[in-house]
Amino acid sequence: MADGTRAPGATASEDADIAPIDTPPHDRARHDEDEYGWLLRQAGLLRAGRLDEVDAQPLAEFLTDMAKSDIRALRSTMRVLLLHLLKVLIQPDRLTGSWVSTIIEQQEQAAEMIADSPGMTPMLPKLFDHAYKVARRQAAAETGLPLPQFPPDNPWTLDDALAFVPPEPPPRGRRAARPG
Repeated sequence: MADGTRAPGATASEDADIAPIDTPPHDRARHDEDEYGWLLRQAGLLRAGRLDEVDAQPLAEFLTDMAKSDIRALRSTMRVLLLHLLKVLIQPDRLTGSWVSTIIEQQEQAAEMIADSPGMTPMLPKLFDHAYKVARRQAAAETGLPLPQFPPDNPWTLDDALAFVPPEPPPRGRRAARPG
């Protein structure tokens, strides 16, 4: 803080990243001109307990947008996971290391997002259902197979999808020809 004291709960390294909160109003970052600076200032004001100076309405809108962004990110992660699970289900002979890697990465990301945001739990079934519908259409487009070839109803629960252990891809190319 400007007087050299720290906000309650703030560390020295946190304070180094916080914009001064005792600057004149014309020098203060506005949310529509410098979002990063504005956010740091709002955080500093909150830490200092100076709630009457917090730019409350834009901060509330920003936080709501962040929550929506988290939902979109989880839905996207689920979609990518389900897309690859569908490809493995329908075309197991075309399984690649890239598919396996993508499945593992998306499982890890989805599990982390869910663990980090338990408040999203009530929305998970709807998000998972929507992600499957999009993944199914995308799988048909990517594989060139007709849409009816993919199950109309999601064959996995969220827990099943997160726990799915992909098979080893078959050896391909020059490596496949080499023994050992």
